Amino acid sequence: MMNSHGTAGKNAREMAQQRYKKVTIYAALLFIIGLLLLSNLNTVVKLGFPAAIILAVVIKLVADHIEKKGLYIKKRAKDADRGACAEEVVAERLMNLPEGYHVFHDIAFDGFNIDHVAVGPGGIFLVETKSHKGKIDAQGDTLLLDGVQPPKNFLNQTWSQTYQLRDFLKRQTSREWAVKPILCFTRAFVIVRMPVKGITVVNIKYLTTYLSKQQESLISEDIQTITRVLQGWVSKQDKLI
Repeated sequence: MMNSHGTAGKNAREMAQQRYKKVTIYAALLFIIGLLLLSNLNTVVKLGFPAAIILAVVIKLVADHIEKKGLYIKKRAKDADRGACAEEVVAERLMNLPEGYHVFHDIAFDGFNIDHVAVGPGGIFLVETKSHKGKIDAQGDTLLLDGVQPPKNFLNQTWSQTYQLRDFLKRQTSREWAVKPILCFTRAFVIVRMPVKGITVVNIKYLTTYLSKQQESLISEDIQTITRVLQGWVSKQDKLI
């Protein structure tokens, strides 16, 4: 049975909670504005009609801005929640990997987090998880979501993290390691059959099947080396929290 390290979706959950707290603050500000307006109606009336109109317009503009900002943050909080759920689903799926694999979840680096890293006989795999719905296709080196490019460049993001992980492992071991990137969609229909820009794109149902079919490329000593490095890094980051 594979060995699991870390908590999938931890960073995304924390991010969602922080955003929900901000939404609460914005809601409280709207409530305070309304309360102040109601409790000072007599004062507003005494200002005269033109001044009252100007004040009302200013208050509405401020309230609309706060509401718009709050709704935007609420949407981002929900996005973070969906991302966390997707990472948890992938982590559960990776539990089905054969014996000899080690899986690390939510590895924190400076400025970014890697969703999953699987290390086993088949190699070192970085798994970037996406919770988007729709149909995933490709045109050359361009990934398409429902026929158009996604709002974010998933391929560049995945390669950036792959390079970062590869460079980190080299610094720690003084050795070059091949890190294989995977882009996994948990809710989309993936019709891509070939790597896109060198990245394997799969639906979650095919993830462990793909990993299990990889030819052996790491001996047990290599696996132990990589696992030891990643375990040490995760432990170090946990102590800093």
